[in-house]
Amino acid sequence: MSLEQIVNTSEYPVLDTGSGDYADLIESSRESFSRSGVCLLHNFIAADSLRRMCDSAVDAIDNTFFCHSSHNAYLLPDDENFDPAHPRRRQLRTDVGSIAYDCLDSNNDLVRLYQSDQMTRFIGEILGHASFYPLGDPLGALSINVFEPMGSHAWHFDESVFSVTLMLQAAESGGHFEYVPNLRSESENNYRGVGAVLDGDEADVQTLPLQPGTLSIFAGRYSMHRVTAVEGAAPRLVAVLCYANNPGVTNSPEVRKLFWGRSE
Repeated sequence: MSLEQIVNTSEYPVLDTGSGDYADLIESSRESFSRSGVCLLHNFIAADSLRRMCDSAVDAIDNTFFCHSSHNAYLLPDDENFDPAHPRRRQLRTDVGSIAYDCLDSNNDLVRLYQSDQMTRFIGEILGHASFYPLGDPLGALSINVFEPMGSHAWHFDESVFSVTLMLQAAESGGHFEYVPNLRSESENNYRGVGAVLDGDEADVQTLPLQPGTLSIFAGRYSMHRVTAVEGAAPRLVAVLCYANNPGVTNSPEVRKLFWGRSE
């Protein structure tokens, strides 16, 4: 299965790396990511390929490990120097599952997409990384987030500078990706602003229009975000594609244990 049969190449010429259309795609994607912290490539996956990806994900869903956790928005250890109601300590509930990389069919289009050198180069060029590799982690390099009915991911900032996701299947209702752009900075935690959002202030909350087949590159370190509760029988399925600037990078055993219930 070639990348041409997986990606909607009529709209996204990811294989024509020397063409003007490819250069324009990289430039427009970089501009969007730089300006808003989000690059959305709708209809990135060809329809038949998306169907195969979804079917394979559903086949593997019994391998989902569910994480039911409580955390603060900063994903930092609890600090008793702050009041329990302070945004730095306030505990938020997350219920999400994940299918590990080694549970995915190696012959499926999703795995082939992730393992493609052209795909790695494409994402790396958008982000401006001359050195760019698929993650070397046997569980977390590529995974699928599973949100079953009432599953959600509470407000948080990411530890990583960027995340790459591919929407495979939307929820029947709910399951919206909401975010507040640039709510904090490297030097300012903005407890007042974060607290206002946690208290229900939605004045600056935006919704990312994710649809099945949408590839998303999102800068979540400074933009607080969440996935609202899923409703209906169909699970929300989102593939998470992880990369690094050096080859062989892996997650710690502790991270693997948290998200997949095992370290190897």
